[in-house]
Amino acid sequence: MPIPPQYPPVAARRLSNGLQVLVLEKKFVPTVSFALVFKAGNVDNTPGKTGLAHLFEHMAFKGTTSLNSAGYAAEKPALDRVEAAGQALIAEESSANPDPAAVEQLRAALDEAEAAADAFIVEDEYWKLYSTLGESGLNAMTSADYTAYVVSLPAPRLEAWMVIEADRFKNPVLREFYRERSVVMEERRMGESEPGRVLWEALLAKAFTAHPYRNPTIGWMEDIRRLSRTDAEEFYRTYYVPNNATLAVVGDVEPERVFALAEKHFSGWQARPLPSRERPVEPPQAGERRAEVIFKAQPSLRLGFHNPGPDHPDFYALMMACEVLSSGKTGRFYANLVEGRQLALYASAYTSFPGSRYPSLCVISAAPKAPHTTEQLDAALMEEIERLQAEPPAAWEMEKILNNYDAEMVKQLESNSGMAMSLAQNEQLLGDWRYDWQTGERLRAVTPAQVSAAAAKYFSRDNRTAVFLKEPAV
Repeated sequence: MPIPPQYPPVAARRLSNGLQVLVLEKKFVPTVSFALVFKAGNVDNTPGKTGLAHLFEHMAFKGTTSLNSAGYAAEKPALDRVEAAGQALIAEESSANPDPAAVEQLRAALDEAEAAADAFIVEDEYWKLYSTLGESGLNAMTSADYTAYVVSLPAPRLEAWMVIEADRFKNPVLREFYRERSVVMEERRMGESEPGRVLWEALLAKAFTAHPYRNPTIGWMEDIRRLSRTDAEEFYRTYYVPNNATLAVVGDVEPERVFALAEKHFSGWQARPLPSRERPVEPPQAGERRAEVIFKAQPSLRLGFHNPGPDHPDFYALMMACEVLSSGKTGRFYANLVEGRQLALYASAYTSFPGSRYPSLCVISAAPKAPHTTEQLDAALMEEIERLQAEPPAAWEMEKILNNYDAEMVKQLESNSGMAMSLAQNEQLLGDWRYDWQTGERLRAVTPAQVSAAAAKYFSRDNRTAVFLKEPAV
């Protein structure tokens, strides 16, 4: 079916094992960007195993049965001994009354088993291989909704990417799991000293009582310390299947050749049935929730309002409401609170946080300008919201937002890597790679009256969670 002219000429094909492949041919420079997105995010962790999706992302760089190994047949028994030691340590540490002497003995046994397994590791072979191929931007990221793996290469390396990544996701070996778990635990500890991260976590934990959006992507410390390699392998078997992934390839390539190579190299990756995507439904909020975070840092605040999710017809009016409030220097927050009354250092509004697979939060993020307080800024923010609820935005405000959105769509086309990520993410999470362009069309259908009505419906006190970061009292 031909692509309508308002959309980029993306070629799409679903492979025999369910892997969705999208290709956008761009001949401007001889490079190609890849984005492989799995619907395997923080919301997919089972209760008590928060952080597992993120930890598996780390492990996906540890090699395969043929990469990073001096000989997997001999290495596997050593890895099994590591896992047995790790499981025993977890069991003792998780018992009602852990014996400190036993814990130390088991920890020493784990260290000994890991040292023995080290003899089989070829350090950084995966990274060195990509460096030899001329990679740029080799990375991965885990969010509430997904995990993505990205890289850009010279265009002649197209098949090399297919060979490496097909092997990576068909034959992963989770080497050095417990060491990497310790790295993540240290990252968790460091995050607890970052006021911004603590503030965001406090907002989500307060705003959500049932839905897993309340959990931090890195996980809660008590959960992380109990994760095992067996848990990560089970997560892999459940979610790292081709029928749960979208591959986007953007750059100097021919679509038919991409499809042929993908079928050749990825077809041996077996599809499996996926678990239910139903998650606990967040009950309607029946009153304002408030919290304070005491930290020696610049005071700031976060306001969260539950949104109905991107499938709801009100969602696009809410997008416009957030843009009216915070789009650039003519947005109401900046014009009136930053520049006008000089109450705020910054003030921004986001339509969907921390994800978009399920109803989430519209969030306002702001910091007061001294000597003003968070309470004074909060009151001023709500005044702007109440004005929007009562007075629909002017025609020029709406047109500015639409023009900016169109400009962003054009700008997005300039980046192969950004375009690949956008295509794969929209297809895998929202069901259509065209989503960003369709959003522009839907925003144009929103009226000023609908913007005010959405602000009145969702930006209410009863639907609000407010978290304030304050300095400790002197």
